[in-house]
Amino acid sequence: MESSKWKPTEEEREVMEAVWMQVKGACEKLKEETNAKDEHIRKMLKEMADRYYS
Repeated sequence: MESSKWKPTEEEREVMEAVWMQVKGACEKLKEETNAKDEHIRKMLKEMADRYYS
């Protein structure tokens, strides 16, 4: 079975961009306030995505 490819609308792209900016800001704050490194944040984001979207 072939899955259809999702193409976000302009409005959906704007929402995703806004959410990404919030996530990026939160990750930067986490790095400033803790000893978390990029690899820790990458792992955390992957675990969150796997938990909610797998």
